Amino acid sequence: MNKMERLNELVKQKGPLLAGLDPDMEKVLELPKETGNCGMAACDFMQEFCYKYIDAVKDQVAAIKINIAFFEAVGMSDLFWACAEKAKEEGLFVIADVKRADIGNTSKQYAKAFLHKESPIDAITINPYFGTDGVKPFIEMAKENDKCVFVLLKTSNPSSDEIQNLVTDDGEKVYQKVARLVDEWGKYTKCGWQEKYSLVGAVVGATHPVEAEELRRMLPNTFFLVPGYGAQGATANDIAVNFDNQKGGAVVNSSRGLMFAYKNNEKFTPNEWDSATRAEAERTQKELVEAINKN
Repeated sequence: MNKMERLNELVKQKGPLLAGLDPDMEKVLELPKETGNCGMAACDFMQEFCYKYIDAVKDQVAAIKINIAFFEAVGMSDLFWACAEKAKEEGLFVIADVKRADIGNTSKQYAKAFLHKESPIDAITINPYFGTDGVKPFIEMAKENDKCVFVLLKTSNPSSDEIQNLVTDDGEKVYQKVARLVDEWGKYTKCGWQEKYSLVGAVVGATHPVEAEELRRMLPNTFFLVPGYGAQGATANDIAVNFDNQKGGAVVNSSRGLMFAYKNNEKFTPNEWDSATRAEAERTQKELVEAINKN
């Protein structure tokens, strides 16, 4: 059983919710500091927030997605790695949202940074725009060290159509071309017929359910990472088409909806933000499972 299949087993046990950690410093600093810690430095408070968030979701979800941009923006790359280590210690499948790719030799260095054997990271997001020679170093490193990659395929942002839906000379759209490459790259990582999922997954936004349903038909053996649920507008009913005929094969990300759940739940004060996060994770899991089972 490869690592992607182990993720699928974890999802079967806990549910499809993927907890996103996108700690926007400005929003984090709006939270009240605990009594006695009023003079806490912003960087220390950021660490406290991230650790408490991981503790709040660890029993509710199978995996966490940590977005490196929010750490790099405030000069806290070390905290990114510390969060990955903590999440791994808590038994979570750790996805680093880094969206890396470059020419072959540079991609190889990125792959070494995130997918080396001792890395706490289980999977990363990568950009297919460079083509096979930009993606191959990540896939080879993933195969060597039993890690995974998620290729940006049909992203959840509103302007994704500008490039991803362009029609090529033979009538196929760009995202359809990339889907065929994802399938090809995935077959390279499979060790035998008994493996359903390859080590190459795809990022498929819940905000595009028509394309998602098509991509699921095209990629029956590809695991999907599904952003766009909640704050970006997609509903639980929208995400159901991303799952395979065994009601597996995908995780659904929620970041802002979990991190700042207290803002939408009057039962909790800002001081109880982590309790609100825990409650929202439990509620969301149930909602997603119900939607998937109806499909």
